[in-house]
Amino acid sequence: MDCLDKDPLIHHLIGSIPDFIAVIDRDFRVVVCNWGGGYDYVPSEKRAGEIICYKTFRSDQSGPCRDCCAEEVFQTGEPCIRETVHPLIGHQEMRCSPLLDQDGNITRVMVQICEINAKKQAEKALLDSEAGYRMLVESQVDPICRWRPDGTLTFVNEAYCRFMGKSRDQLLGSRIPDLLSQADRRSFEDHMTSLIAEPRIAQFEQKIVTCDEGYRWFIWSDRPISDDDGELLEFQSVARDVTTIRLALENLRQSEERFREVFENDLTANLVATVNGQVVDCNTAYVRLFGFSSVEQARSMCALHLFQSQESASKLMDFIRREKRLENYEWETKRLDGTPLSLIANVIGVFDDEGELTYLRAFLFDNTELKNLQKQFLHAQKMEAMGRLAGGVAHDFNNLLTIISGYGEYLLQETSDGNMQTCLEQICRAADQAAALTSQLLTFSRRQVCQATEINLNTLAADLQDMLKRTLPADIELLVISDPRLGFVRADYGQMEQVLLNLAVNARDAMPNGGRLTIETVNIEFGENSSSWPAGLKPGGYVMLSVSDNGIGMDSETMSHIFEPFFTTKESGKGTGLGLSTVYGIVQQSEGQVFVCSTPGVGTTFRIYLPRIEDVDQSARIESAPPQAAMGAGTVLLVEDNDVVRELTHLVLQGGGYSVLQAQNAEEAVNIFEQRPDEIDVLLTDIVMPGRSGVSLAAELRRLKPDLKVLLVSGYPKDAFEDQSILDSGAHFLQKPFSPFSLSQKVREVLSGV
Repeated sequence: MDCLDKDPLIHHLIGSIPDFIAVIDRDFRVVVCNWGGGYDYVPSEKRAGEIICYKTFRSDQSGPCRDCCAEEVFQTGEPCIRETVHPLIGHQEMRCSPLLDQDGNITRVMVQICEINAKKQAEKALLDSEAGYRMLVESQVDPICRWRPDGTLTFVNEAYCRFMGKSRDQLLGSRIPDLLSQADRRSFEDHMTSLIAEPRIAQFEQKIVTCDEGYRWFIWSDRPISDDDGELLEFQSVARDVTTIRLALENLRQSEERFREVFENDLTANLVATVNGQVVDCNTAYVRLFGFSSVEQARSMCALHLFQSQESASKLMDFIRREKRLENYEWETKRLDGTPLSLIANVIGVFDDEGELTYLRAFLFDNTELKNLQKQFLHAQKMEAMGRLAGGVAHDFNNLLTIISGYGEYLLQETSDGNMQTCLEQICRAADQAAALTSQLLTFSRRQVCQATEINLNTLAADLQDMLKRTLPADIELLVISDPRLGFVRADYGQMEQVLLNLAVNARDAMPNGGRLTIETVNIEFGENSSSWPAGLKPGGYVMLSVSDNGIGMDSETMSHIFEPFFTTKESGKGTGLGLSTVYGIVQQSEGQVFVCSTPGVGTTFRIYLPRIEDVDQSARIESAPPQAAMGAGTVLLVEDNDVVRELTHLVLQGGGYSVLQAQNAEEAVNIFEQRPDEIDVLLTDIVMPGRSGVSLAAELRRLKPDLKVLLVSGYPKDAFEDQSILDSGAHFLQKPFSPFSLSQKVREVLSGV
């Protein structure tokens, strides 16, 4: 201890050190000590006199410590560093260094003891942290690794080992590129080169062939690790297996592509819109349906233009909010150019989590053409029904006209009174006029006799041109445009004259202040692949006859009735209302179609389409002169259910020299015939009767007497009956109304076989 007293500088130097500093000789005596580093707990009385270290600091020991660091230095001559635990101070680090004399011998040892409790706690915390980090890393399902810039692995977790199919020992020290397949190696090396050139946090997606020869998609997240000087040391990479997500996205992409393909190619107009009318999406069919120039234009316009009023739009929204969807709704709207559209709409509401309507999905089917066809079909049905009615009326009216004209002509022959003859002539003239009206009704009902031949409508128009010029007022210009290559059609020439005359008269009346009447003929061809043609026409060749005027025109309501019998827009007494209905009936009977288009203030065009024929028989039509009346002889079995007509016919035949047996119906006629079959020369029977028809009666009587002459009469033309067998077998036909002269002559013809 005297050393400290002799050298104040050493005393001051050692005392200023916070650690415990002491010098011990070979006898473990403390030569110098500063009592620092936590050893100030030693009482002052123990610090005086001779201080033996193990007695002073380890009172329970009688000799040096078993692991004494100072003793090790005396023995080895080498410095010694050792950590110990002091019961009072805690963790310590003991450093012992040898002190030599002038001869180089170790005479003393300097002991420095540092209290390292904080260091130990820090180390423990670091170990705990590292253990936690390792546990965290090892428990990850994502592969994690560290690798040097040359690609050498320095750390891998269990997931990485499973991913590569190798043990940790096999992986550490290996280069990542060497572990990858040839296909995967190139992409990783390119990525590694990029990271080394520009260290950064980056992501890299890679399709990797796995150890089981499958493949997986991974996204690698790479982070550079540098030292305090910024020198790049290595990279830490974490891989996320996104195969399931990738496959799901791919399936979603394919599903969206399929949906988009169906959406875009759907012939139905598809629309997605907000409740405010903003178009979110639409397909090309929607663009075409409403006449937009592009999808962009369609999306830029509010979908509420589909509604004719805001009220109707609000009603639809309310219905969707209540019922969630609207199915097969017939919707009348317009295209952009104002053209009417008939739609069938299916609308589905899309609602959010709160149940609020957010979007509308609409599927719109263009029903315009079908709607028009339905209207045409209903119109055709109506015309067919009216035709049946007109035919029935004409049949019954012919019976009445037969009675009127028959008795009138009979009385006209029997009386010599001039005044009476004048009255009877007026009656017969009125009956003839009524018969003409009946003929028009039968034409409309397509039950008039049609003498069809092969005719050229150019010839028809040329034949009537001069007459029309004389008939039309001077302020109406007539223009005839003929196709020089016009084909032939099969129709009744006289009836087609009537068609053209009726249309020309209508056109004249529609131009009270003058104008232009245009008659045009042209060949028309409708192919199998034609986009559209007038309803009711089949593909093939047609001849079109067009009659146009630039008169007052008609509205749609008027056009819907123009072909109906007795419908007229003319003043009372200036038209029968049968002109256009006759046109309709003749064209239908000729297997054609007639169409009309008209605009008020612009004019009207009638177009008639008749099937064109190729093989033409141009033989001349032969008209036979009527035979002269003469007295006859023979017995006639007369069968007529109308009492007045039967009496008139009996009167005429009896006056013509014939014997007459009368029957009211077929059963009565059979009874008479069975009693006197040899006496009866001819059967004269009405076709349409209650019970059995005249055709059935004639067939039965001919089975009993094959050479029996048969004359059938009816208010309908003979072509109106489906069963033509009796006519084909030589039976004759006479249409009502007939005159007494024509009846007598027809019976004579039948009996004489002319």
